[in-house]
This record gives sequence, C-alpha cells and structure tokens, in this order.
Amino acid sequence: MAEMGCKTVTLQWVGLIGGDSPWMIPENMLRTLFDIAYEEGMHVQVGLPFDNAWWQALSADEQGQMRFFDKALSEAQRYMASSPWPQHKAFAGWYIPYELEQYHWASADSQQRLAQWLAALAASTRQHSDRVASISTYYSVLPTEGSLVQLWRTLLDTTQLRPVVQDGVGVAGWANLQAIEPLLLELRRRQVAFDVVVELFEQLPSQKNDGSDFSARSADYARVRRQLEWARTTGAEQVVAFALDPWALGDDPRARRLREDWLRGGG
Repeated sequence: MAEMGCKTVTLQWVGLIGGDSPWMIPENMLRTLFDIAYEEGMHVQVGLPFDNAWWQALSADEQGQMRFFDKALSEAQRYMASSPWPQHKAFAGWYIPYELEQYHWASADSQQRLAQWLAALAASTRQHSDRVASISTYYSVLPTEGSLVQLWRTLLDTTQLRPVVQDGVGVAGWANLQAIEPLLLELRRRQVAFDVVVELFEQLPSQKNDGSDFSARSADYARVRRQLEWARTTGAEQVVAFALDPWALGDDPRARRLREDWLRGGG
C-alpha cells in the first residue's frame, strides 16, 4: 500500500458483533499493523466494531431503531474506552462503519433519530481522539422520496462529522457522479472537510439484482485514472481507494494488471 502511494489505511471495522460469525481482530495483530504503518510513514484510521443488527435497524420502526442505536452506542463507547490505539503515533482517528444513503432515511423523523444517535457517537469519539470521526455515504439507486443532500443537512446541523463520499462508479457507473454532485456542492458551501471514495471494482450482473449475491472484478486502470482525476477536482481533502485489497493487491490477473498499471501511471 505504501508503494502505491497510500498515506492512511482505513480499517472498515475491527470486528463484527452479532450475526452468524462474530469476531474481533486480535490486539496483537492490530498492533503489528500500526507498527508497520508507522515504519512506512503511514497512519491507521480505526473502524469501530460493526453491529450486524444494523441491517434490521434500517427498516425497523422507531422503537426498534432506538434499541439498536442505544446498543451500538454502548458497544462503541466500551470499545473506545479500552482501546490503546489513540496513543499510538500512527493513529488517524475513528471511522464509524455504518454507511448512509437516502433510501432508508427519507423521512424527517428517521433523519432526526439518526442525527441524535450520530451526535452522541461523534461526541464519544472526541473523548478518545482530537479528530472528527469519519462516516461513509453514497447515493442509492433504489427509488425513494429521500434526498441525500437533505439527509446531510440534517446531520451537519446537529453534529460534526467527516463525510466520506463514495463515487459509486463501480456499481452505478459514471452517471452516479452526477447523482452525488449536489452533496459535494453542499459540503463545499458549508466548508465541511470531506473525503471521496474511488471504487476500484466493477460490479458484475446478478440475477437477484438486490445486492445479496454481490459479485465484482477489478476495474481497468484507464477507468480508475479518470476517477482519480475527477476526485482531485472535488475539493476532497483525501482520496480513498476502495479497496486496494483485494482489487489491486489480490492474485487475480485483473488485480495484478491494475496494480502494475497503477505503479506505472504514478497512482
């Protein structure tokens, strides 16, 4: 990753809570990652544990969502309170691992519930870091009355967050850049620090077409180079590659070709 020009490694999450196969990354493995990153002149952003009940909470009623929010907040607070990583020289802040889109957060009431929870969660991260917590967001192509811009207006009126805006090219194609432009305009207008995600894969056709059997392959470098050129015009402070592993670091021939072309092209 350092060879390919990375300055920060973002752990999407350090573990999964609930579900069929809960797990946590062992502390000694994380320490090794931090130490190697520091030796390479890189930093590590730590994704909080991901509670698998998020998927049910998205479509739950008000009480169901509030139960999830209370539980997930307690889990995150418990993890951060016992975490040694903010003291490591390579620590680059916290990442909140729940991706936000306009489809499930269309109503004003649901947006307010989400905003109150994220305000409490962001306040907790600030107790354990001097950096604003990041959270990823994307434009859903599912039909909805929701607005991604309105969602983020509500969130940013309530709390301080660092949006990580996915370009969506790997799933929705180039047209998705037009779909997220209103959000980027709003973030620039508000002078909010944000990052953009460049997707390094291309989704393959699916019979179900509902995301449950997601399949993809590495993108070609010509497309990725265009995405990188676009990303540098957005006003983002950082460009995030999703994800070098496996789409550019794997053993698949397309991944190897993307890595080789990336290195030749200068990233």
